[in-house]
Amino acid sequence: MADSVAVFPAGFRITDDSTGEPVSGAILYFYDAGTTAPKTVYSDEDLIVEIGTEIVCDTLGYPTSDGVSTKTLIYVGTAPYKIVCKDADDVTLWEHDNVKGAIVSASSLDISVTATFPVVTKSLDYSAVEADQNTTFAINCSGGDVTLTLPSAVTVGTGWKIKVQHAGSANQALIAVATGSGQLISEGSKSFGGAYALALNGEDCEITSDGGNWRVSSHTTPFVKVGQGIIPITDRVSAAPSSPVQGAIYLSTSSATWDGVSVSNGDVVQWSGAAWVPSTPYADCGWIAYVADENLYYHFVDSAWVAGALVPPADQAAMEALTANRLVTADVQKFHPGHPKAWVSGGGNPGSISVSHNVASITRNGVGDYSFTFTTPMSSANYCVLACLGSQNLMTYVAGLSTGGFSIITKIPGGVASDAVIHVAVFGDQ
Repeated sequence: MADSVAVFPAGFRITDDSTGEPVSGAILYFYDAGTTAPKTVYSDEDLIVEIGTEIVCDTLGYPTSDGVSTKTLIYVGTAPYKIVCKDADDVTLWEHDNVKGAIVSASSLDISVTATFPVVTKSLDYSAVEADQNTTFAINCSGGDVTLTLPSAVTVGTGWKIKVQHAGSANQALIAVATGSGQLISEGSKSFGGAYALALNGEDCEITSDGGNWRVSSHTTPFVKVGQGIIPITDRVSAAPSSPVQGAIYLSTSSATWDGVSVSNGDVVQWSGAAWVPSTPYADCGWIAYVADENLYYHFVDSAWVAGALVPPADQAAMEALTANRLVTADVQKFHPGHPKAWVSGGGNPGSISVSHNVASITRNGVGDYSFTFTTPMSSANYCVLACLGSQNLMTYVAGLSTGGFSIITKIPGGVASDAVIHVAVFGDQ
């Protein structure tokens, strides 16, 4: 259906302004607006039946389609037009130009709308402007922290939004409110003050103006880093750190006030760059945190953080230092100070090994003189060798300790050398 409008309402007649009497044979001339180019008009609202560019009225001043007696309505389309009214003697009675045509309806248009959502990469600090609406900012902070400053939420108005994404291999993408605006960034029931930090690659957020402040309207977590779902804690502290890094998270060990913010014992507290934002674990929530300063995992059990719920593995240094809260596996057990580093049963003539651990060979240098060689040497010659003999009335002593091995001499009473089966255990640092 065409967009059209009736020039006159039904029943309209051309009348004399002075007497009010109908003007017999009045003629209506139609032109394109602002010109003398004749304009075709129609008798139907679908603009199908043309009735010409000049409409003659009957004796009672009613427009006709045949110039005599067939009364008609007059329709035009959406374009503006000019109308001139003259009497039968060609005297102009009135004229109107630039008369608005029909209103264009959406259904009559072939409308094509393209929404634009630009993606812009920033590797240096940037202040967003009103024209940046709907832009996704990929923040390449590989070379250092990059700050994106928001415009005033009041100036851009409610509903204005952008998306900010951490697109760096290190450091942080930081979002800050306009300097001096006093505006806040909130997410859920938490207020982050005037700053918000994206800490890891792939993390992003959509931030929207409510007309007075800013709200994180959507938030995507980062890619898997170390352990998905594990909270990275900088340190466990009893009070607010003096120089926190923006985005750093701490585990509170006491109830206190951190720069005006009430923090409870056990809270996970993040520094947004403008305010401390505490989150309180709920009972049996199962949260897991890794405290970097301690190299230790904590698990929230019942209503408290428990150390060692996820125990890091022990290495050689941890075993030798007897470090607590470490998981001991078979390959590092040998490094414990109280664990024998080698043992062997053998000797006699020709000096063979019956059974052993970490002893590569026994060499019989002569009667009652045996050299033992380690498979894996000791770290120094300061170690302990315990030996006993498999026969009565014999005596033994250890000689020639080195990192690679040791010697044992066996004799009978009176000092005469004698072969013997020897049982040995070695303790010390390997």
